[in-house]
Amino acid sequence: MRLQKFILLVLFLGSFAGFSQKTMLNTLDAQSVKGIFIDSDQVFEVFVKATSSSEFSVTAEVEGETFETLKLDTKIENGLWYIKTGRSIGFKNIDDKLAAHKVLSVVLYVEMPLNKEVWVDSDLASVQLTGAFNQINLNLLGGGCILNDFRGNGIVNTLRGNIKAKVNDTRVLAESRNGIVNIKETGFGSFLLSLKTIDGDISVSQSE
Repeated sequence: MRLQKFILLVLFLGSFAGFSQKTMLNTLDAQSVKGIFIDSDQVFEVFVKATSSSEFSVTAEVEGETFETLKLDTKIENGLWYIKTGRSIGFKNIDDKLAAHKVLSVVLYVEMPLNKEVWVDSDLASVQLTGAFNQINLNLLGGGCILNDFRGNGIVNTLRGNIKAKVNDTRVLAESRNGIVNIKETGFGSFLLSLKTIDGDISVSQSE
């Protein structure tokens, strides 16, 4: 009997969690901009993939107690497509970021053309990039960074997050003030990537 009650409770909570979410999609023609700029302290994960697509697409998956109040604000400025998260009118903001994390989870999935720019500025987000980019500039306070089969110029700065990079045709300069740096055979390349962190570890290797 207790087992049946437990199963029913799990099913109920699972259905509630599945209901308390929404997905938003924004697209933009690639010819309009040179890259994308994500500026948000409400996003916890960002996945970016460079493909042969002719447009930018940003899918936001939002879940939590206040999911219905979140919206994406977009604009084009200085040749970049700016993406910010905002709240609906009337929402009472939560100043405590830990408390905000308990009631809302935001994940962004970005698909974009090859050899464009990616800029991310966030206190919370972890970022994962895959593919070839003209330039990246990531400034992350609490999150880390993973680069997969990466080719391009760029700068990655983190405070506490680890940085893991698998690169192609890219020379890497890496520095960690309090962490461990491990670089394998990335002394030559047509592009230059700078990786810096205060407390995180850095691991760099060539793409297979």
